Amino acid sequence: MIFGSVIYSSIYSLVAERGGRLWSFLNSGLGLLLLGFGITTIAGGLFADWVQRRTWERQIALEQARQDYEWERSMRFELLRAKLKEGQESLEEISDLINLRFFRLQRVFDALVSGNITASEKTWSEYAPTVEKWNTKLIIYQNKLERLVSRDIATQFNNYETDSPDLKEPVSLHGHFYLMHKRVRAILECMKRSGCAVTQEMREEAAKSLRQLDLATDAFVDRVSQKYLDQTFGLEQFKASANPLLPRTRDEAARR
Repeated sequence: MIFGSVIYSSIYSLVAERGGRLWSFLNSGLGLLLLGFGITTIAGGLFADWVQRRTWERQIALEQARQDYEWERSMRFELLRAKLKEGQESLEEISDLINLRFFRLQRVFDALVSGNITASEKTWSEYAPTVEKWNTKLIIYQNKLERLVSRDIATQFNNYETDSPDLKEPVSLHGHFYLMHKRVRAILECMKRSGCAVTQEMREEAAKSLRQLDLATDAFVDRVSQKYLDQTFGLEQFKASANPLLPRTRDEAARR
């Protein structure tokens, strides 16, 4: 027991002596400098690791946002391009039917003016199928024009003014065709009936309707074409917004 107490006392004295020396060293200028350097190194490492992790997380978030934006942009571009393609095909189809109906209706009028009842009936029989197709497609084309071009253009195509039997001054394209059709048919029916004489006024009214119809068809096709051209150029601007090397305005495109 006495021997153990001596050993414990010796160890305690040694530790106390060394601990005192360590404490004295840490309280010295050099000790404080080394302690501060160690703490700073550890804290700096932890802070640098935190900053690196936050930067990495931010880069991942930015890259994900960029990919999402590019995907949405690509999808939007494809939808716009598909819409313009459908619009072009529909415009060509509508334009072809407009021209066909006008051409055949004009042939009917020319035959009527000549006074040849046989030729008039023949041209009318050729014209009639285009009227049936027109009436079948009327609402379909009107809806397509509203969806692919604008509601204003769709209204210019058909505004339901033909519901009035007393229509005299049409505004829509369908209204112009309706009035010309009505006047030409009245002349043809009169020529086929015995005792009915076609008056000069009937011919003049039909001729006036034909001129107005001619102007209306040209104006309508021009307006739709211009609207379509504007939308096409809008799609090109949409593409150019992602590529600064592409022209962004019509003036820039013209200069190139």
